[in-house]
Amino acid sequence: MSKKWLTLLAVPALLVGIATPASATDQAVYLYSDGKLAGALHFYDDGDDFGLFDYLADGHGVRAYIEVSAGTEHWYEWGSFYNGKGADAGGAYKTDGNLYSINVYRMKVCTVDGASDTTPIKCSAWQKIIE
Repeated sequence: MSKKWLTLLAVPALLVGIATPASATDQAVYLYSDGKLAGALHFYDDGDDFGLFDYLADGHGVRAYIEVSAGTEHWYEWGSFYNGKGADAGGAYKTDGNLYSINVYRMKVCTVDGASDTTPIKCSAWQKIIE
């Protein structure tokens, strides 16, 4: 192979080697009830924190569900927390998060009847968290 072709092949390899890694961004999943925003779960990449918000005065609180998978099809509970402050009374926060980029995470938000309710009334779809 000539030097010209070796040089042309080396340039793309060099560019791949100096590419910057993708950075994660803040993400959110939303729950709607009868066309109205009922709740939201936000993931804040800086610190791997979560914020859970109740927006609808419907007599229900909201619960966050976060699951983890190590690349398999099996999901395991990573965390769950509740916001029962009432509509627009502020968020509940989980600030001790530490998500590892080798795992896959997903989150959803549901309406529930109290902190100990284990049967959600209505839930958003699962949203993968890109870490």
